[in-house]
Amino acid sequence: MTPSGPPEVLVDASVVVKWELSSEAFAAEARELLEDWNHGVIRVGTSDQLPLEVTSALPSACRKHPPRLTRQQSLQALGWITLLPFRYRPTRRRRLLRRAFVIAHRFNQRVYDCVYVALAEEEGLEFWTGDQRLFNALSSSCPLIRWIGGYVRRRP
Repeated sequence: MTPSGPPEVLVDASVVVKWELSSEAFAAEARELLEDWNHGVIRVGTSDQLPLEVTSALPSACRKHPPRLTRQQSLQALGWITLLPFRYRPTRRRRLLRRAFVIAHRFNQRVYDCVYVALAEEEGLEFWTGDQRLFNALSSSCPLIRWIGGYVRRRP
């Protein structure tokens, strides 16, 4: 938390995609986080890999049977999500990538997911995820990781 502003949290693509897919589990909690951001109660940061992850996730929602989004809805979602004023963190840093690798290896997780964990550790920020596998694997060892299903509205 900066002395002059609201606390900052990190989010991953699993949370951001829930902002568009209201039928997803825990989408309501993810939307509460978004609304807290919209109301200036929190600031939201993320990895610079988020746009690529979201761009990859949205077509998957179109291919599901039944489709959760149309192609047009996916393109519209991509449009507004990429315009959001996230504070993007660069991930092409040797120390950060090494830490993400170590976490991924230790907990049998994907490196790109563990980049968020490494960023949270490095900056001392809460990291909100909708990735149940990641949360279950790391929650007992990483006190900064939070499950989006447990998000509680912060605005008055």
